[in-house]
Amino acid sequence: MQFEELCQPLRLRLLLAASPSSGRTASSPREEAAEPAATEGEPERFHLVPLKGWDRHIRGMRCAARNTIKWKGAGPAPAAPHPCWLLPTSGLAAMAIAEQQDHLCSLGWRLLTCAPHVVRRLDDKAALRGHAERCGLLQYLPEPYASPESARYPCILKSATGEFGQDCHIVNSASEALDVTRDGFGTRWVLQELVRGCIEYSTSLLVHDGRILDAICMEYEYGSEAYVYPNVRKVGKAHRDAPAEHLAAMEAFLRDYSGICNFNYKLRPDGRICVFEVNARVGGDLAIDVPRQRARALFELLDGLAPGGAASSASAPQPPPASAPAPVEAAPFVVEPRDGVHRYTLVYLHPFKSGLDDYARKAHFFRTDGLRLVMPRAPRIAVTCCEGRRMLSWYDYLTDSNGHAEDELDQTSLAEARANLFAVLDAERARLQEAGCSDGTADAETRLFVGGCSQGCGAALDVALNYHVQLGGFIGVVGHPLSATPLGRHLGMPMHFFCGAKDKVMRWSWVRDCIESLRRAGYREVVVHGPLPGVHHVVSRQQEADWLREALRQCTSEPGGLARACGEVRGEAAWRKAATEKK
Repeated sequence: MQFEELCQPLRLRLLLAASPSSGRTASSPREEAAEPAATEGEPERFHLVPLKGWDRHIRGMRCAARNTIKWKGAGPAPAAPHPCWLLPTSGLAAMAIAEQQDHLCSLGWRLLTCAPHVVRRLDDKAALRGHAERCGLLQYLPEPYASPESARYPCILKSATGEFGQDCHIVNSASEALDVTRDGFGTRWVLQELVRGCIEYSTSLLVHDGRILDAICMEYEYGSEAYVYPNVRKVGKAHRDAPAEHLAAMEAFLRDYSGICNFNYKLRPDGRICVFEVNARVGGDLAIDVPRQRARALFELLDGLAPGGAASSASAPQPPPASAPAPVEAAPFVVEPRDGVHRYTLVYLHPFKSGLDDYARKAHFFRTDGLRLVMPRAPRIAVTCCEGRRMLSWYDYLTDSNGHAEDELDQTSLAEARANLFAVLDAERARLQEAGCSDGTADAETRLFVGGCSQGCGAALDVALNYHVQLGGFIGVVGHPLSATPLGRHLGMPMHFFCGAKDKVMRWSWVRDCIESLRRAGYREVVVHGPLPGVHHVVSRQQEADWLREALRQCTSEPGGLARACGEVRGEAAWRKAATEKK
């Protein structure tokens, strides 16, 4: 296979992994107000070990990540405070996690790791060269020197296992090299070409089974062309997009590897990468220098992998089938079942403009035993009533009634979103069948639900009522059925609407008639929760998650199933009481 052919699927995977941040422009009352990004009180989801003094920076990602545990890989391993990810910040910790993965899983840790020899051949500088030679990748490494006598000076002398620039030297003669290696050159040291240039790159990768799922590149400029970090003045740094051909070269090194890793390299005059080292751990670039929102996206993507210990149990994102309609703007955000057992799926659509950032920050509220939550991202389209500005929207608004009536919409844009979301439902039905939750197509469909918030509510119901088979149910939060949606299909599908008495965007005065139109059309299972006193249009994510679980509990009833997992949430009477007390 030619190199360019290798690059093509990689470009597609990275496009799917990308999650562009959603800029917010003001002015329509239907636009969702973002909640504060605080994570106080949220249980830790990621622990990076050992302690490196990075905790302040790690916490800045605002995804419940910490760097506070001192365990370096030796001695008794700590028990997880609750199921969360254990990620290495050193080569020793990476090896220990790989070697002790079964034991660590028994202690409650979630891991993305692989066989110890795979970690060693990347993290050990001497072993990396042998691995590159076996794979035909030596053109991406500095020229090696077998002995101090055969080297061209100045050159680099470094320990095979050093980290963060430790035991790395620029030497100018054989005698200097021998002075450093007084105990013998052997296999403990690597002697290699000094690659000049003041620009160096550090790319952090999220990898599953040798495939790159996400990549973040940092470019660093230094005050010298010949240096050993950190003994050099840093002039500047910038977040860059790594070209697909560079990432394809890196992926060629990563056969059988799973985990986070880091490539340090410069560029040759012909554009090839020249890799100094590969670190099988979280690097300082990801922990400190990468923009916090972008770093958080990588960790959220990791958290979307299926739990259950070793990486072999994780589910890597798959490209859409060639026959699928044009995809929405980015891959869906996924919250996997809390207990690792996939029994049900809820495809849930976010509100107009708001995107998924807030849901990603607060995904812990939505984690439920047995439930896979799939949240697609709306396309970015021109919105007519907002002077043509491009926004995340499931369809184009033609008018803005300022919350006093239903807004007119563009039918063509709604049909396009519908086709895209049909493909998402098809994929989730297939996944439910593969998970062993059904012995036939019909049963898989009863375990698949759709829902949405605000604009996402109307779009989700439109998709459910136009889908070619009846699904397990629908859940709408502070939204309404669309007048443009044809009625008459799937009359037995359960529908739940959560409406607020103080909602000034989807006002009960007209939303009530939209919902009643469903009953008039013959829909037998329409349940309205509300209008709930004290509830406005913008609701907290915790409240939203409670409502979703309550509706799912009512839609499912088999013993030990989702109904049981959702049984701990507050009932509607409790919500009404709490809302009344707030008034």
